[in-house]
Amino acid sequence: MRILVELSGEHATLPRAEALAVLEAEGVEVRAVAWTSKILRIDGTGPVERAIRRVGLAHVVNEELVRGDLGDVQAYARSADLAGKSFRIRARGAGDDAERRSIETDIGATLARTGRVNLTSPNLDFRLVVDEDITLGRVIHRVDRSGLESAKVARRPFSLPISLHPKLARALVNLSRVPTAGWVLDPFCGTGGVLLEAARIGLRAIGADVRTSMVAGARRSLRAQKLDAGLVRADAGGHPWRSNRFHGIATDPPYGRATSTRGEPLPRLYDRAFRAFAEILPRGRYAAAVLPEPKYVELAEAHLDLVEAHALRVHRSLTRTFCAFRRP
Repeated sequence: MRILVELSGEHATLPRAEALAVLEAEGVEVRAVAWTSKILRIDGTGPVERAIRRVGLAHVVNEELVRGDLGDVQAYARSADLAGKSFRIRARGAGDDAERRSIETDIGATLARTGRVNLTSPNLDFRLVVDEDITLGRVIHRVDRSGLESAKVARRPFSLPISLHPKLARALVNLSRVPTAGWVLDPFCGTGGVLLEAARIGLRAIGADVRTSMVAGARRSLRAQKLDAGLVRADAGGHPWRSNRFHGIATDPPYGRATSTRGEPLPRLYDRAFRAFAEILPRGRYAAAVLPEPKYVELAEAHLDLVEAHALRVHRSLTRTFCAFRRP
């Protein structure tokens, strides 16, 4: 199956990394991959659609029907038989609005010979992506960006300003490469944002925090969204969990003065935590974490192999790095 992912473009590498991670998580065999800053093209076999519906840092995912110049796309449209089904077609990408509308109108008129235009609830949703060439695709998934916005921490029963935006929490979960229905652990669960996104995409999640107030607050937010995750009060470095229980770890550890480490210096806390992660994870599985400084990435590498790192500037004095580590 050939798919084209319209990336969110809000970071140079993280949206692409998230999409490729979910394909790996679901066991998709990727035969070819290519990308620009806004588009990811994949040719893969396996549960591609199930995998790609997990992404948060994208807009639209399309099954590629034909790619080439306008003549190639017109030839495909002439050969297509929609058997009277309703359809709509929208264009996006390079060029000005007038050019895209012209292409959209031309291809739409050809498809209308065997189908019916319906702009609100069509049977078939076509997408023209204009880049170096033109791709006609069938929309297989639209990321609910407004839903992710509405799930921001300020709108939950329990909130703190330090929490990850839901789209970034979902990307973090996906970097852990846990398959659908697999078990993911967040040992620094805080307000529960990572757990919420893990549950929304069909993972089974366990969250822990050393602070009772965080565990109680995360539970309230999960219940308000009618989502489920296990919650315990526990020290991330103490790990009361048996080895090999989890398929992966996704976590946003405390990183500044606004979050409590109960007086423990961050380097010591991180060292204990990543040592525990290496003991908990099965060989070949991943821990995804957001780390505040390069020195903490290096500290984590003492216990796990760094696979990828994506630095995201939050403001002038803070850059946070989304990392994926693998247990060798």
